[in-house]
Amino acid sequence: MGNEHQNIDIIYGIEDKPEFRKALPLAFQHVFAMFAANITVPLMVSSLIGLSSEETTFLIQCALFMAGVGTLIQIRKNKRIGSGLPIVMGTSNAFLSTVLSIASSFGLGAVFTASFLGGLFEIFLGKNIHRLRKIFSPIVSGVVVVTLGITLIPVGLRQAAGGVGNLGDGNAILVSSVVLLTIILCNKTRNRFMKSASILIGILAGFILSGFLGMVSMETVGSSSWIEIPMPFRYKWDFQPAAVIGMLFMYVATTIETIGDISALTVAGESREPTENEKTGGVMADGISSALAAMMNGFPNTSYTQNIGVVNLTGVFSRHVVRIGAYLLLLLAFFPKFATVLSIMPGPVLGGASIAMFSMVAVSGISLLGKITMNSRNSLIVALSLGLGIGLSIVPEALSGLHKDLQLILTSGVVPSAVTAMVLDHWLPREERS
Repeated sequence: MGNEHQNIDIIYGIEDKPEFRKALPLAFQHVFAMFAANITVPLMVSSLIGLSSEETTFLIQCALFMAGVGTLIQIRKNKRIGSGLPIVMGTSNAFLSTVLSIASSFGLGAVFTASFLGGLFEIFLGKNIHRLRKIFSPIVSGVVVVTLGITLIPVGLRQAAGGVGNLGDGNAILVSSVVLLTIILCNKTRNRFMKSASILIGILAGFILSGFLGMVSMETVGSSSWIEIPMPFRYKWDFQPAAVIGMLFMYVATTIETIGDISALTVAGESREPTENEKTGGVMADGISSALAAMMNGFPNTSYTQNIGVVNLTGVFSRHVVRIGAYLLLLLAFFPKFATVLSIMPGPVLGGASIAMFSMVAVSGISLLGKITMNSRNSLIVALSLGLGIGLSIVPEALSGLHKDLQLILTSGVVPSAVTAMVLDHWLPREERS
């Protein structure tokens, strides 16, 4: 495999196809890692606009269906569409505030219309990535990946500690600590399978413990239906210019995130920066998935950083494993009862695993920055970019005087980091080597 083993212990390479009895649990850990995030947007939107439980279940089905379809598009080995990398797709939580704002003001029809047009816009951005090569330089990619990981760690930590309104709960901290400890112990063993399935084993250990502690309720499983088919265009579309403009800004942000995710994956898995085809195909797959999702009553799709953390932590770089994960998501979309079983996973279980996964993403960004000469120019770019991006995400009230859409963009972490790095990288003179 060349030098790709220098930075991370790869157990299964990108073309490897582990036997099914091993590949299935490895695929399930990807589903576990992304499931909660994938259903967050439909759950929040349903709660905000007062949808019935049947409609909420339908939106969750559509989210699962499009996560599976989007993943299959993303992992395609094609020069034009799809990065060909083991990337899992799903509903983007970065759009949550924008989607909630549009849904409350104009309804779901306006959300899907704006999302569809935004998807087309991202396809355009993807086709022109090669023209933006100077903008997305290695130092910009490194800054974006580090910011992604660091700004997501608090999300996992809050889940691990009990979530909003229950922070510091003793049982939650116990469960998440057991999950983390199990992951560490699995990575300590010499057993290749236990190491590669460390996330899944940690989640299962936490789930069993949370069951004993009375943190799991099975009531919703019994009331859910066995089979239901997600159908397209259930809601009448509605063109609202303000909704479209808000969405377009977020699609620029998610384009930057996707490039960062691709960089994090190739650096960790193969000790290299992504090719132009991988970046172009990856962003175009994002856009196509989001446009299709809008047609299928789904919300904007993007690459999932937590699943890239799974790849980095477990050393399972196999496209085959992720493909099986995509098929599992499609299966869950047609069988709501099975999806409901996964949806009752307590937050502290996923939070414990997320701390490890998001931290690994940050480490990948540090590795990427480590390949850059840290002279005074580059050090200033990295320092200011990380300082502004991470700082504004921690203290969002610093921009409370701005319009809420601008607040959303500028406190996202990734956007201010990326924009600062791009501007300074272009504007500051490069230091000549003596």
